[in-house]
Amino acid sequence: MSEIESGLKEYIEHFGKEIVKNLDELNFYYKHEFIFFCEFRTIIYENLNCLLLGLYQASICMTNHLLERMLKHALIDFEMKGCYIGNPAFNEKLKEGYRLYDNKSLNDNISAACKKGIITEEEGGKLKELKNKYRNPYSHASVKKIISEKPELVKGWIGKFPVPEEDSKPLRNITVPSEIFSEYYQADIAKKEAFPYFKIVFGTMVAIDQRYQKYKE
Repeated sequence: MSEIESGLKEYIEHFGKEIVKNLDELNFYYKHEFIFFCEFRTIIYENLNCLLLGLYQASICMTNHLLERMLKHALIDFEMKGCYIGNPAFNEKLKEGYRLYDNKSLNDNISAACKKGIITEEEGGKLKELKNKYRNPYSHASVKKIISEKPELVKGWIGKFPVPEEDSKPLRNITVPSEIFSEYYQADIAKKEAFPYFKIVFGTMVAIDQRYQKYKE
């Protein structure tokens, strides 16, 4: 067996186990059909694939994008007020919608969505919590914010056990900043929280989608 074949077999076995472990829980989300957010199928599909394969940090970054993008889409559509392609005013209204919301901060767009009734105050409050917990820290690689719930200092032992023909170093107790383990912490946090984060954003999209359908009726 060649090195490439051996490596391929290893990857297939690894990701195969992840798929078996995660597919049942994700199946509902793969099958859900949006009306208002139908064009977001690709973003959602890629995010679900990250969760399916155990790529949890990648999923958080995808959910960050999905959160911002879906709110802008909803706000711009609200600004269009039923003006569709073919309407003489369509181009100008679309430009105006992007001018108003495309470059606004996520915090401002969440507040605007609450004000216009696109999301509830409770949903808005939750999205702002998620913004502070995931979107800002991961988008800006703010290590201190990502691992904010971990202890500031970590205690342990360092040294070297006796090895023949080598000098030994006695074990001693040390204390180091938790940032030393930031990559481990970040991966561990993402593994536990990526899917719950996605579910909240997805659930908010479902709620907006349902409101849109009632509005259309």
